[in-house]
Amino acid sequence: MDSARLSCPFCWEWVEEPASLPNSYSGDAVGGRCECGAVFAIDSTGKSGGLTLLDCMTLACDGSLDAALELESGKDYEVKTKPYQSSGNTLGRMRGHSYLQPQAWFLKLSAR
Repeated sequence: MDSARLSCPFCWEWVEEPASLPNSYSGDAVGGRCECGAVFAIDSTGKSGGLTLLDCMTLACDGSLDAALELESGKDYEVKTKPYQSSGNTLGRMRGHSYLQPQAWFLKLSAR
């Protein structure tokens, strides 16, 4: 996946280029980790937010689906999304509603 620079919405530092995530729920997710502890995954279609969130939750729990499913939104973690612009060819880029464009989903576990 060709990518543009992406900053973490929790600490505003640049994150590494998205890579394959072996500890994700779907097994074929692309994303990474920030130095502040947040994890992120890319929803390249703009239509798979739920799956992308589950990938982030599983990644944050070091690959444990059981632990990920016990997390409570607002209590155990915070989620932020931002548009993701690939630096690839812009000729075929979709125009229209932002929910149909690629999104980067960031998840940060709350301090326990």
